[in-house]
Amino acid sequence: HEHSSGEMRVWSRVLVVCFLGLCLVVGEVASLAPARPARGGMGVAPRRVKLAPLGSSGDGAQLPKYRVDLDQPPGVRWNDVMKDKRAAAHKTITSLFALLPEEVHTEVDKLVLHVEKRLPVWAREEMQGIAAALNVTFGDILLVNFFFEITPFCTSVIARSSSTGHLYHARNLDFGFGMPSFSENLRDLAMEVEFIKGGEPAFMVTTFAGYVGAATGMRSGVFSVSVNEREMTGPLPIPNLLKGVLNLINAILTTDAYPVTWATREALEDDASTFNSVVKMFSERSLATQIYLIIGGASEGDGVVLTRDHNSLLDAWKMDAASGEWFLVQTNYDHWLPMPIWDNRRKPAEKALSKVGTDAILPSSIYSNVLSLDPILNQLTVYSTIMSCAEGKYESFLRKCEGCSPI
Repeated sequence: HEHSSGEMRVWSRVLVVCFLGLCLVVGEVASLAPARPARGGMGVAPRRVKLAPLGSSGDGAQLPKYRVDLDQPPGVRWNDVMKDKRAAAHKTITSLFALLPEEVHTEVDKLVLHVEKRLPVWAREEMQGIAAALNVTFGDILLVNFFFEITPFCTSVIARSSSTGHLYHARNLDFGFGMPSFSENLRDLAMEVEFIKGGEPAFMVTTFAGYVGAATGMRSGVFSVSVNEREMTGPLPIPNLLKGVLNLINAILTTDAYPVTWATREALEDDASTFNSVVKMFSERSLATQIYLIIGGASEGDGVVLTRDHNSLLDAWKMDAASGEWFLVQTNYDHWLPMPIWDNRRKPAEKALSKVGTDAILPSSIYSNVLSLDPILNQLTVYSTIMSCAEGKYESFLRKCEGCSPI
């Protein structure tokens, strides 16, 4: 009975936090413009966005680059980053929790007592170090990190160039559903990080200061990966914010399910990782979030989109250039289902890639002619990243298009 009542108290605390967090999201949704044309719908042509000159601080500017030394203790390895990003991180955390009463922070701190022992040591100690550097609670940083697991919208592309023989993996990260003010704050936190091990570069990620997971990353010569939220499911897709709340509860309260971006970070860090081993791991591991994993490799045929439920692989969509399928486009909906009429980014992306052609596909053409088209680029797009695993090339750019589609 004591165990049962204790478990009920934990569930009650989680539901309080999640309910209030959901109210925050719904409040942001209500603030959007009430009526607008469907994105990428029939008769709506993609619009190319005017790019900013190189070296500017606006749309198209390269993200700042940092190095994180994995040989340092986890609790201090982010100190230099957080010193530079302290003001922006405080602003983002403040905006996220602005509508949450003090009681919620107290409940989160109580939750920490139940989940801290279930976290991997590296993640726990890194978040503790970040919390200390920002002079905030560990509970605040933990909740921010879980929040990143449930809200990003994205467009990911893998395409093969017949002229170079290489695969190019690109993505726009849109953050997040109905939260334009939060997206604006995140632009100040977006960065490229090169992780160093034994004095040598180990892998790259594009991320946000204060976030320890990896939603976009590459281990040169081995694999590249982007994580897209599986935001809508079923024969009639509808906004699934409740699913996100359940994912958060699942991540906090279960011992076997694992945050996907933490698993991605560990795979990037593992010296033994191969393209095939990473695909196998993500096909089998129990994950805290329904998700799409877009994985590229160094060989021509190494391109796949994995559609995952919490405990099982639902679909493995493989590139087949020999049969004419030389690119894959994944947004936030199952690729075998019709896209929702109000958010069909996939069709404009596929049309743009076909127009460029496999012989002309390069990082520059993907960026200019695919990732920079409205609605693939929209008001919530925070960054674009383009990766070439075989060539070891990795570039990330700030995105800001106030005249683009709202979401």
